[in-house]
Amino acid sequence: MNTQHAIETINFWLINSRDPILYHRDIINDIPVKTNEIIDIIGPRRCGKSSILKLIIKKLKLKDNYLFLNFEDPFFIENNTSRDIEDLINIFIEHFNPNLKYLFFDEIQQINDWERIIRKYRDSNKFKIFVTSSSSKLLSSELSTLLTGRHLTQKVFPLSFTEYLNFNNVHVKSRKALALKMPTIKKFLNKFLNAGGFPEAVLTNNPELLKTYFFDILYKDVVMRYDIRQKNVLEKIALFMISNSAKTYSINSLKKTFNISFELASSYLSYLKEAFLIFEIQQFSFSLKAQNKALGKIYSVDTGLASAVSFKFSDEKGRMLENVIFLELKKTSSQKLFYYKTKNNYEVDFLTFINEKPDLLIQVAYSIDDLKTRHREIRTLKAAMKELNLKKSYIITMESEEECLQVDGYEIEIIPAPLWILNRSF
Repeated sequence: MNTQHAIETINFWLINSRDPILYHRDIINDIPVKTNEIIDIIGPRRCGKSSILKLIIKKLKLKDNYLFLNFEDPFFIENNTSRDIEDLINIFIEHFNPNLKYLFFDEIQQINDWERIIRKYRDSNKFKIFVTSSSSKLLSSELSTLLTGRHLTQKVFPLSFTEYLNFNNVHVKSRKALALKMPTIKKFLNKFLNAGGFPEAVLTNNPELLKTYFFDILYKDVVMRYDIRQKNVLEKIALFMISNSAKTYSINSLKKTFNISFELASSYLSYLKEAFLIFEIQQFSFSLKAQNKALGKIYSVDTGLASAVSFKFSDEKGRMLENVIFLELKKTSSQKLFYYKTKNNYEVDFLTFINEKPDLLIQVAYSIDDLKTRHREIRTLKAAMKELNLKKSYIITMESEEECLQVDGYEIEIIPAPLWILNRSF
């Protein structure tokens, strides 16, 4: 390793880590920064993981006793082994600060055999370690194997709607502020459906960045990592899945549509999930066998990204709103999430759980002004509540708000999406 070049690289990222312009992210409140365990932060590329590391540095009020490295720096094209990390740490101790206490490693998956060095330094108890990765499998499975009970995983996503408002200087910290700013908030929610929450795209108002993100995720986090040969097929499947966000699918349908084997279709889908491009929820059933046979339902990591690469998706506001509600549930709840079908084959968008028991049904409709739509949604929720023995459910819309409807002893609350989302933050 060239020592001069190494010093320059360390110094560059040390300066970069002190970015004076940082926007608050809600996840910072949830990260136990003073724990002795390794903190691994996983999420899609470009969702703000680097900034979250910088926010942690700021929260800890660190000055010069930390090493921050982004392993996507060109320096690591050649210097990409665990031994190189050891060399950089030694160079930092010799030339910057002998009292090094904190290690911040961004996109750790770029380093070969990174697990060895992380384990070595964790076992030494010399450093507090934070790492990020754009692969759910890479960190969650491999660290779990190597460091059972010795690391804490934090998942980060593109901006929530609340964070999106903050990035646009709209701050809602009370129910009074929510009521007074509701017209502005509704306007921004409509924008959010199309813009999504990737931080840089929001700050620059540049939707073209989202197309770049899509292909970066696809090629850097899937094609290169798994040495994919049928790149065009993978790309078509990714576009197909994102275009059909908030719809059910089957592996067999992908197999037939793209004329590939069941195994290949299953593998490609798994890779897209690991790269956080898409998420899947299952249909709930009290029969595990029936649940495993049911179709899965797919959602995009970001409505803005999905809209940027799929005109089909951007034309369907109802599915976009459902995708946003899914992401809000995904980001703010650790409980299990399913969709539900009644015995009469009526579909409810979301079923949440508390303590392993069905808790709440949520139906999403952009508008229920049409009487047929209104009747259909109420009928569906009533049937589902009866089957699951639940007393209350929600219909989340873009605009409509009504007092709880009493339907044959069941409660259905119709609530506008901005109110439902922001009420969860108080």
